[in-house]
Amino acid sequence: MYDAREKSIRDHQWALHAAHKEGEIRSEIRGEIKLILTLEGILGQPLNNEADLQKQNLEELQKLTALLQDKARNRV
Repeated sequence: MYDAREKSIRDHQWALHAAHKEGEIRSEIRGEIKLILTLEGILGQPLNNEADLQKQNLEELQKLTALLQDKARNRV
């Protein structure tokens, strides 16, 4: 009985940790999307559809952000 209770507590803690981590990732994705749209606006480019951007993973969004930042830096 003690083992089952201990396992239940560990499972609950793991679920909370996973939910917290997922929330952090979603927050980073929202921030990256906002930055992409801002950079596109500054560069005078057509804005990506936000729903399409949300389908991409964080790494893909970060690559797009880096590309747009390079374009902004190299603008004359």
